[in-house]
Amino acid sequence: MSAIKSPTCQPASWQKIFCWLLFIGLFLLLTRIGARHYFREEAVKAGTFPVTVGRVIALWAVGLMLLQSLLAARLRVLDRLFGLDGLLFFHRLAGIFTLTFAFFHPQLMYVSGLKKAGPLSLQQWPLALGGLCIIGLWLLVVSSVWRKFVALSYEQWLRLHKIAAPVVLLALGHMFIIESAMRKGLILGFWVVLLVLWAGVLLAARVVIPGRRAASEAFVVSAAEKVADNVWQIDLEPEEGVERFDFFPGQFAFVAIKNPELTGEEHPFTIASAPSQAKTLQFLIKNSGDWTRKLTSVRAGDQARVCGPFGVFSACRHRPANLVMIAGGIGITPMLSTLRQLGAEKSVLPVKLIWSYQTSAGAPCLGEIDDLRGLLPNLEVVKIATREPAGENVGVRRLDRATLAKILPAFKPGDLVMLCGPVAMMHETRQTLRSLGYPGSAILSEEFSF
Repeated sequence: MSAIKSPTCQPASWQKIFCWLLFIGLFLLLTRIGARHYFREEAVKAGTFPVTVGRVIALWAVGLMLLQSLLAARLRVLDRLFGLDGLLFFHRLAGIFTLTFAFFHPQLMYVSGLKKAGPLSLQQWPLALGGLCIIGLWLLVVSSVWRKFVALSYEQWLRLHKIAAPVVLLALGHMFIIESAMRKGLILGFWVVLLVLWAGVLLAARVVIPGRRAASEAFVVSAAEKVADNVWQIDLEPEEGVERFDFFPGQFAFVAIKNPELTGEEHPFTIASAPSQAKTLQFLIKNSGDWTRKLTSVRAGDQARVCGPFGVFSACRHRPANLVMIAGGIGITPMLSTLRQLGAEKSVLPVKLIWSYQTSAGAPCLGEIDDLRGLLPNLEVVKIATREPAGENVGVRRLDRATLAKILPAFKPGDLVMLCGPVAMMHETRQTLRSLGYPGSAILSEEFSF
């Protein structure tokens, strides 16, 4: 692929290793603080070990709670290293571990018999802070992991998730009040430095940087139309005096549209336009939730805010010798951005697009993709329409192992597969690709589940 005017976005293994070393070092230090008395001769007695473990996992829970805020802060430096989808996956996993550690902490503290549980009284209010923290963690984790099961909309979940900050404060208050050692000497110095750094990064990420970027995120809707069954095309242009940000094909942005019918929260969507389209940002959005159902109310002239770009799902980061794109339904959007950019560059890169969708009526930009063959001599397009009669270059079948084995070329070093679509489809297709000889390092995907 030719050079694209975009922000630097190259993998940096040493930077990832440095981040992991910081993470491991922090939790080793927390372990040492929690077990500080255990190896002293006078402290080694019956029942000490469970209490020590209880202290250590409580500190791990506090450390993960502090880390959670950073993982969800959309820090560009972390996004470029791990991808926002990877950060949010770890955020979800860390939430489960945080609840697990916090839940077992009081049980280990009391199981040894060194500490006694008794009737509640006003003097036990520091313990109540810990109990409220655990209740808050249960609400946060259950509402996230089982959001669809408990029938919470994305907007309701987002509002409930705002209790995360008070939960962190409850945990810190409980720790500092209950454990006097945390308020003394080097340990106090450690917590002061850690919390000041944590608060500084959050303040910069939540207030300072967004404030500086606010003007550059101001956009206006230039066009809004239905382009396929349940699919809307929204074109945005920067407001006068604003320069559109650069991005790589395949990246996404958070979009908020100011409209009486739409709530003001941001939603992530892949940018379907190419970086070469100097001003416009185009989004193809499928009607799949409460917010997207109201896109019929969007009109040209509506104000919008666009925060981006994010993500590492881009072939430009890898410079492949051959590119295979496998898209399911609206997962065509990052492929479309890439193809549009390649077309603008008149690229000779061998590209094979495999697009599975239900019907042509629900597949946006079919005609444009066919036309791109005129600009890209090495582009091959395979359409798999699963719910309509067979036609030219269109089959009625599933995108299963038999189909992929028939239409995919044998893997060669330098090949890259871009995979995007429904979560279940991506998991199944990734397994199939591995069974057909494609190594995991050659399969590029990005998974969000809101």
